[in-house]
Amino acid sequence: MRMARLPLLLLALVALDACGGASDRGTPARHDTTAAPAPDRPATLGPCATPAGGDSLCFVGSRSHDFAGDGRPFRIEIDARGPAPDSLRVALRIVRNDSVYHRADWSTALYGRYDDGPVSRDSTRRRAAAHLARLLGDSAFVPVRALLGGAPAPDAMLREAIAFDVQVAEERRRRGLAPGDTLPIAARESPAPVADSARVRALAAELRGATAYRYYAGGEATYAVAWSRAERRFVTVFSCC
Repeated sequence: MRMARLPLLLLALVALDACGGASDRGTPARHDTTAAPAPDRPATLGPCATPAGGDSLCFVGSRSHDFAGDGRPFRIEIDARGPAPDSLRVALRIVRNDSVYHRADWSTALYGRYDDGPVSRDSTRRRAAAHLARLLGDSAFVPVRALLGGAPAPDAMLREAIAFDVQVAEERRRRGLAPGDTLPIAARESPAPVADSARVRALAAELRGATAYRYYAGGEATYAVAWSRAERRFVTVFSCC
């Protein structure tokens, strides 16, 4: 299943870079399973406050969530901007204390990947606004178990997603990349194999009951990440259509 996803990841241009900071040491964490708090501020698709270059349309917003359950919430930040609803550059960041722990980037052009014909500008705008708003909505926060409910072998599906994530994480470590750095596409799509089934099983056991953050990047690209207290980083627990 992993190999079938690789062309999609390349198409989506999604940078699934996650890493825990070495200085992020505190009280042993527990996973938060409560409802996500209200957004820090409402966000809508509208004119940019300070237009730059060809960017005239913007969506900027954030909300906080205590993924680690230690009283120090992370902040999910969304910044999308560009000349038109179907050509916005979307930047998603999960940060704490101004350190980036997860990042993803894509274009709203991918929201129309399966359009059968031309779509009106008004419809394109409403669609982009709806997808962007969901990045900060309650539906973005979901138990990992719920993501696996429809799979014929949910535990195997979870371990497969985590195994690939471990390979990407090790590729980042070998290259000495910081959490906010972009991993080259080739390395993201075909990281060096890592044979560490014990690590994968441990992460699966830890994260099976966690709360994940799920986001849609267009086409068939839906991802979910969950915070691992053992590895002090966000781990991709779902990557599918």
